[in-house]
Amino acid sequence: MQHEPDPGHRTPGGSTTRKDPVEEGLHTAVCSGKVALAAAQKTIAIDWTTALHKLGVS
Repeated sequence: MQHEPDPGHRTPGGSTTRKDPVEEGLHTAVCSGKVALAAAQKTIAIDWTTALHKLGVS
């Protein structure tokens, strides 16, 4: 069974999408210790469009 890619995710070839800044913001917040990895994963899985706001990342 093949799944359709998330419409907000990067496409092959490296082109950017609206989801990229969210992923990069969460990556930075997790690596700097501002957000726990599990919290970032859960929040982006539920609704990536509000993940930064819900976690207080700007």
